[in-house]
Parts: sequence; structure tokens; C-alpha cells
Amino acid sequence: MAGHGTDAVEGVIMGLQNNQAALEAIVGLAEEIARTSPESADKAMQILELARSLDARPDQATIEDAIDAGTDGDLSDSRLRSASSAVVRSIRDEA
Repeated sequence: MAGHGTDAVEGVIMGLQNNQAALEAIVGLAEEIARTSPESADKAMQILELARSLDARPDQATIEDAIDAGTDGDLSDSRLRSASSAVVRSIRDEA
């Protein structure tokens, strides 16, 4: 059963990392458009601002749900919060 919980957490981490990579690509493209096409610079900057406004930080409640599902509810609330906080810190440290 321990592997199942690890898989759920790893799935959440991978999803967040994929989202971050997509946001970085959007930001890069918007910056390139702004530099290379002066007539489109205003729209490119709007795209850039929108991409930067998206919150790519990990959602602790979603992580708690994944851990809880992966452990079949075997963790106490305090241990669940502690584990999800550790995952959030780990994701932020990797960013």
C-alpha cells in the first residue's frame, strides 16, 4: 500500500512541474513576440502578465487529498497535514 500513496504524490508533483514548464514556455514566447514584433508588443505583454498571474504554487488541499487517497485514510489529520506540508516544501525547493 505504501507504493500507492507514493504514486499519488508523485503524480501531483509531476502535474505541477508540467504546469510550471508550460507557463515558462508561454512567458518565453510572449517575450519573444514583444521583442520581434513591435506592433504586437502590447498584446504580447498582456499574455505575459496573464501567464505570470497564474498561481503555479502547489495546492496543499489537493496534495492532502492525494496522500489521503494513497494511504486509504490511515493517517491522522496532523500527520496528513505534516506530510502534505513536506511535499509542498519539496516542490518549492525544486522550483
